[in-house]
This record gives sequence, structure tokens and C-alpha cells, in this order.
Amino acid sequence: MPATLASLPCELLTSILETAASFNARDLQQYTYGFHSATHDRTLRGHVAPDASRWLSTKSMRWIQSRELHSIVGLPSSDVVYRDSYCSLRKTVNLFTRYPALASSVRRIFFDGFYDTETSAMIFDILQHCSGLESASLPWTTLRYGNSHTWEMLLRPRDDGTALSSLELLAVDLKQSQIAEAARQMDRRPLDSAQVSFNQLKRLKLSGSSNLMPINDDDLVSISQTARLHEIHITGTTAVTTKGLIALACASQDTLRVLEHSPLSDDGFKHPDALSAGDGKHLCEEIINCPRLSSLSISLPTMCSTLFSQHSVRWTGDVQIRAAGVCSLGSLKQSVEARRAVFDILAQSRLLMAAQEAKGIELRIEFFIDHLIFEPWKSLVHADMSIGRFLSDGSWPLHQSWSTKGPYGQTGQYGKDEQPYSCISEAEFFEGLRKGYISF
Repeated sequence: MPATLASLPCELLTSILETAASFNARDLQQYTYGFHSATHDRTLRGHVAPDASRWLSTKSMRWIQSRELHSIVGLPSSDVVYRDSYCSLRKTVNLFTRYPALASSVRRIFFDGFYDTETSAMIFDILQHCSGLESASLPWTTLRYGNSHTWEMLLRPRDDGTALSSLELLAVDLKQSQIAEAARQMDRRPLDSAQVSFNQLKRLKLSGSSNLMPINDDDLVSISQTARLHEIHITGTTAVTTKGLIALACASQDTLRVLEHSPLSDDGFKHPDALSAGDGKHLCEEIINCPRLSSLSISLPTMCSTLFSQHSVRWTGDVQIRAAGVCSLGSLKQSVEARRAVFDILAQSRLLMAAQEAKGIELRIEFFIDHLIFEPWKSLVHADMSIGRFLSDGSWPLHQSWSTKGPYGQTGQYGKDEQPYSCISEAEFFEGLRKGYISF
């Protein structure tokens, strides 16, 4: 005779519990009453609803669960339990292989968390069955572990004239133990092949940074040899500089509509002056020479009024420019030339917004120079004014308001040691600049 519940077979224990619950449901009260407050007023609740009755029927069983059923839990054993980490990928490969009609209906696909050579091979096995695919989000490692044939098959136009139009490559940092694996250090360099062409792709997005063979300027220069993109998005990365960005933009000059470059922290600023970046090209001129460009958010090493000098541009909505300085100027600190250059940038940006407004196009330009944020259409400047208030004994600025902006845009304060930003007029800003209360 078994001594404890734990020693009973699971089938027998299940039968006992089900029988006990059915007896309780039959025999327990169908009406309930109780005493409330110190006056002992007797109250009758009425007929017990079926769901409450079922709850009451297991009331005694809850005591068993709390008192005795915990002993049913088995002790840890040394038995090995294997779980296939890539089960979802394998099943998808099998599913699409067995049902090609299903695979041909896939228009968008997203992979996340698969960063080794084995999973990259399975990803390409899945992609080859998706004959109607329009958009793919892939781990950046697929650009290292995939060969020229797999990338050619993914990007080439199909018999019906369609092709992949949107490609997103997602990067993350890996553990040091993962990086140390020899198999992960492999780079098949598919971009070196002339058969891999990006001329059908309309949208390219690179997102995130990685400590293992990240996508860099050389990769973008290779892609630019065949790319004719409509949209370029490069965000959250530290490995791509303005060299790779402008290579892509120049290659797609006649087709580019959206250009976004938002590197991590100030990584987008640690590059040569915009007047001398990449083959002597002036980045400000290269950007305005994209005739179809309508949406712009970019980080540049430097900027100047040339960026807003072309009134035939199609810019619309909110345009944001982030720069560490002004083109052709060395130090900005207390420089008369720097003040004049910033004044010219403000004036030229307002002229461009007015020109767009005359066409019925709403354009709002916001630009950053170093730690200062300018909103030309409001004639406002956002910055940390605390040092200026100290130097002026509180006499400057005369009028200010609290700002929701910070040194990194709408995100507010980036570090705990930074003071909240204040908002002042351009007139007060230039007055403080002249008196040395604030500087670039």
C-alpha cells in the first residue's frame, strides 16, 4: 500500500481528485449566509452561481494542494533533457519546403536572435522559398555568413518582374564567449561578387551596433556600386561614418527620397570636416543635390548655410540636422566668424522655410551645433544656461522658459550630470554669446 500521495501513479491520483471534486459539487451547500460586523446581522446571499459552486467544490482540494500535493514534485535528476534551440527555424524550413504555395504568399519576414553560421544557412533556406517576398529584416551576420550565391538569389529580380524592395540588417552586441567561437569569425564577403546587385532594392536600413564584424563603411561603399535606393536609414551604429553614408547617398542621388543617419552618441561627429570628407566632396552640397529628397534627419561632422541655399529642394515636414561645428572653421569658441556663420545658417534656413511655404509645403528645420539646439521658425535657442546665469550674477538671460529638449534631441537629459535645458530667444542668445555668458 503506497504510503504517500507522491508514491501513487499519476493516473490513479487524477482519478481520485476528479471523483472528490464531483462529490463536493454534488454535496456542498447551494446557499450561503454569513455574519457581518459586530452586530452579527445575518445575511442571506442567495443561490450560488454555477461557477462559484465549482469553486466551492474544490475548496477541500485546495487544502490538499497546499498541505500535501507539494510532495508530488519530483526531485532533480541527472537525466539529460534536450531542447532544440532552432526548432522554430527547422519547422519553418520544413513547412515552406512541403507547402511552396504558402511560402510564396509571404510578403514580409523578420528574424531575430539567430547569429551563427548554422542559423544563417537556415534563414537563407527559408528565404529561397519566399518567391513573393517584399521586405526582409535579417541579422547582420547573414551578410558575413551568407555566400555570394545566396545573396544573389535573395536580391535578383524574379521571373514575374518583382524583387525584394526593403532590406533591414539588425545588429547587436554578443557575449564574449560567443565572439570567441572560431566559427563566428568567418566572413564569406558576398559583396565582393559582381553577381550580387542591389539595384532592385528601394529601402535599406542598418540598425544597431555590434562587437562582432559590424557592417562598416567598406560594406556600404561596396553596396553603393549597384544601389539605387529610395530610402537610407542608418541608426544606432558606431561603425558607419559619413564616408559610407555619402557613398550610398551619392550613388542614389537621383532616386533618394529619405535619408536618416542617427549614430550612437557623438560617433557621427568624429570625422573630417564636411568640406573635405571623401574625395574632396562638400557634404552639404551633396545632400542638396539629391533632387527627390523630401525627408532628412542626419548627423554631420560640420554644417554651413550651403545646406539651406537650394530653394528647389523638396524637403517637407520636420528636418533635423546635427553637427559638431561649422564648415571650414576650426574652433567655434568665442569666434566672431563662428557667430557670423551661425547667423547666416539661421537666416538661410528661414528663407528656405519661407520658400517652401510659398509652394504650400510645411517645412520645420531644427539643427544642432555642438550642445546648442536651434529652432529657426520660432527664433528660439535651447541650451544649458546655468553657467551664464552664474557668470552674469543672474542678470542673463532676462527671459527664459523650461525646455523639454536636451543635448540629444527630444530625449532630454542624456546623463545625470547634465542640467535641464532652458529656452531663450535668438536675440538673447547672441547677446550672451557676445558677452561671454555662453559659448559653443
